[in-house]
Parts: sequence; C-alpha cells; structure tokens
Amino acid sequence: MKVQVANMLGLKRDLWLLFALNIAIGFSAQFITPLFPLYLEGLGASEMEIGLVLSLASILATAMMIPSGLMMNRIGKKRTLLVSVGLAALPPLLISFLDDWRWVTPLYMIFSASFSFFIVSRMAMISESATPRNRATLFGVMNLAWPIGGLVAPTLSGFLVENFGWAPIFQVTTLIMAASLIPTLRLEEPAAPIEVEQVTAKRPSIFDREYLPFMTLIFLFHFLAGMMEGMIGTVLPLFLKNQIMISESLIGLFFTASSILILILQIPSGRLADRYGRKKVLVLSLLPIPLLLGAWLFVDDWLVLLVLYAAASGFRSMTWPSSLALLADFIPSELMGSALGVRMMSMRLGSTVAPVLAVYLYSNVGYRSPFLASAALVAMSIVIALAFKEARPKEDEAEAVQPKAQ
Repeated sequence: MKVQVANMLGLKRDLWLLFALNIAIGFSAQFITPLFPLYLEGLGASEMEIGLVLSLASILATAMMIPSGLMMNRIGKKRTLLVSVGLAALPPLLISFLDDWRWVTPLYMIFSASFSFFIVSRMAMISESATPRNRATLFGVMNLAWPIGGLVAPTLSGFLVENFGWAPIFQVTTLIMAASLIPTLRLEEPAAPIEVEQVTAKRPSIFDREYLPFMTLIFLFHFLAGMMEGMIGTVLPLFLKNQIMISESLIGLFFTASSILILILQIPSGRLADRYGRKKVLVLSLLPIPLLLGAWLFVDDWLVLLVLYAAASGFRSMTWPSSLALLADFIPSELMGSALGVRMMSMRLGSTVAPVLAVYLYSNVGYRSPFLASAALVAMSIVIALAFKEARPKEDEAEAVQPKAQ
C-alpha cells in the first residue's frame, strides 16, 4: 500500500511538471506560429515562398517524428524532452537578428522540428500514466496545457508586433524556453528494467498483421487532419490581414478565442469519450466542422468569422482525447513510441503538403477556396473515422493493481 501511494505521488508530480513544460511550449509555439506568415511577408517573401518555408519546416519536423520515438525508447523520455527544449530555445534568438527570410528558413525549420521530440515523449508519458478506463479523460486534462499557453500568446504577440516590431517576439520565446528547462530537469524517470536475454520470441511491430490495418487508418486520419490544420494556419493570417483588413492584434484574437474554447472542451470531451465510446465522440465532434468552414465562403464580418473559427477549432480539439485513447487502447505499451511517432509523422506529412497547396488555391483559385478545401478534407476524415473499430483495452485485468492518474 505504501508503495502504491508513493507511486501515485510520484506520478502526480511528474504529470504536473510535464503540464508546466507543456504550457511553456504551447505559449512559445502560439507566440510565433500564428503570425509567422505575416513576418515572412514583411521580409519580402511572396505568398508561394511563404508556403515553401512552412512546407520545409514541416518536412524536417516530419522526418524527425519516427527518429524521435526511437530516441525516446533508447535514451528515455526526460533526455528526449531536454533535447526538444534545447533545440527550441536558440533559433528564435538568432532569428531576431536577421532580416532576410532565406536565412530565417533553416532556423525556423529547427524550431519546428524541436516539437517532434516533445510531442512523442509527452504522449508516451501520459499514456503510461493512465488506466484503460480513464485514458481519454487524462489526455483531455493534460491537453488543457495547449490552450492555456495559447490564451494570451497570440494577442500579446500581435500587440508587441504593432508597437515594438518583431524582434521581441523571438527574444521572449527564447527566455520562456530557457525557463522551461526547470520543470524538465526536475522530472524523474525510473530506471529502465534490466533486459533478460531470451532465445525465442520475435519482437512485435506496429506493422504486424494484427496492427497494420488500424495503423493505416490512424495514418490516413491524421494525414487529413494535418492537411486541414496546415492549410488554415497558412492562409488565415494572410486572409484576415489583406482581405478583411484587420490588425495583428485582432488576428491574434482569433487564436486566443479558439484557445478559450479548446480549454473549456478538453476535459468534457475526454470524459464523454470514456463514458460513451471513443469512436462515437470522434465522429460526432467532426460532423459540424465542414459546415463551419464552408460558411467562410459567405461571411465578411470579422467577428462572425472569429466565432466560426473558434467553433471549428473547439470541435476539432474534441477529437484529440478520443483519437489518442483509441490508439492507446489498441496498441500495446511496448509499441507506443513507434505508434505515436507514426501518428505525428502523418500529421506532419499533411502539414508539409498543405502550405504550398493552400497558397496556390489562395492566389489562383480564390481567397476563400482553402477554407472550402479544408471542409472537404474534414468530410473525408469522417469517412475514415467511421471505419475505426474500438478495441477492448488489453490492460483491463491489470487495472486494479495500477495507480490511477489524478
């Protein structure tokens, strides 16, 4: 009993430290990413060149997804998180001294790729800390860190850009990432169990016949999700600035509003998934999004557009706990590093293709066409979500002896 209580306290402490680190990373990403296309535009990059820079950043981040999972399995989650923080801290500082988008590009690529190491380790820590029946709820609770980081960051960055220029954005990001070393260094990672050599047994793989069909659906679903998010993230600030004619602060408000709604919906969406089923909540959360994105074709009022964008982001965020819990239910814990790497790689692949396609549609088809294309991508992902089969968690019988995550 004493061991169990100690384990619970240790688990709670590590999850809180991870939560604090996640807030810092979420703030840093939301401080730079939403307005970054406008920064490149200010440096003289064309719309197609902006799309190219964002695609190159996604290519490197994609290339690092599976290696980051393998690195985590080899050196541990804490050291992998330290690599992530180190890679995220320096590039923004260097960017603040540059005035040529070509020199900015490789540094932004490194900054984007740094989050690959964080995301894989983060999801593995959460998954290992959960029990089968509270897994989606725990993902929902831990996902609160993303919108908390994004509550102030986009609007504050817009205010700073309008009044002080772009350099403070990157310098503040470096300070925040440096400070995030504190919770990272305080994480405790149990020593890896000693491996006893065995003569038989082939190592399981996510590409085994038992897991391959499910992992294919996971790949396709998150590829479409990455495309949708990449398309909107690329053209939204350009559309709002150049077509709707609003300021950087108001553009930041779009991302702040979506963070508020995500914050409100994360815990309820996780609890709903645990209670009524992951697949049902996943599909129902996706259904309104095509209508909300399609409405952008007919609306010019920025306030109505803000409501539509925040609602679409909120419904999209409701799929996060369900999709992660589906994956963790189906894939055994020893394969989670690789499975999470594939999941994130598929999202990154989608966001690699998306920026160039988005700016092509924006420049050649119509300013609103990327939003219609994004609605079509979500409709396709609903079809894939309907093909998921919920697995009965294999750890059910062990639930009684596992400490519950608080």
